[in-house]
Amino acid sequence: MTRPLLIIFLTIFVNLIGFGIIIPLLPFYAQTFGASPLVIGLLFAIFSLCQLIAAPALGDLSDRYGRRPVLIFSLLGTVASFVMLALAQTLTVLFLARIVDGLSGGNIS
Repeated sequence: MTRPLLIIFLTIFVNLIGFGIIIPLLPFYAQTFGASPLVIGLLFAIFSLCQLIAAPALGDLSDRYGRRPVLIFSLLGTVASFVMLALAQTLTVLFLARIVDGLSGGNIS
């Protein structure tokens, strides 16, 4: 395996591990803010919707500016969203964190 391919593999692996850790915990975390089952479902849906919207734009940016800068942007967005989730004091911040993660993670999908 070449070094660039290994770096991409590890980057996606770490990103998916973070995603996999959040998914089972997010409903319980949202319930501490009084979220109903519908709102919890919307927290999951907004992430996927934002990925769907951002994927074509991130693909174009990746073709125009190169894969590395867009991948770095995506990782920074994911880190920012994880920090927002960790520091969230309201349900609104949880939604914003999921939106940021979805918009910045559109090229990982």
